[in-house]
Amino acid sequence: MRNVISRHYARIGRSGGRASTPAKRAAARQNALKRWGRVPSRPVLPVETLRDGTWYRGLGRNGKVGLWDARARCFWTIAVNDFPDPARFPSEPLRQVRLKREDYFLKAGGSFRPAAAV
Repeated sequence: MRNVISRHYARIGRSGGRASTPAKRAAARQNALKRWGRVPSRPVLPVETLRDGTWYRGLGRNGKVGLWDARARCFWTIAVNDFPDPARFPSEPLRQVRLKREDYFLKAGGSFRPAAAV
């Protein structure tokens, strides 16, 4: 069994680096755009379509999931921080869990970009 697996990896290894596939081309294109500072933008939901009390998946400074609060016109994300205690380091860090406010990204100082409802 071991020889069969090693022969298989030897065969695909020879052509693996040279073979051109759509996935390799897409990854190379994405890496080049990233190096040049032209990352393709992800779809973002407009403010008018957001529903109060709904969780949204997206990109934010403090988390990737946020709860839309229509009254405050902001997202609430859950932030978890571990703070090491110098007296007990490296064991038992102090954990802090809190809600953090993130505004919609088009608002001045906003940082949450909602992509889809959860």
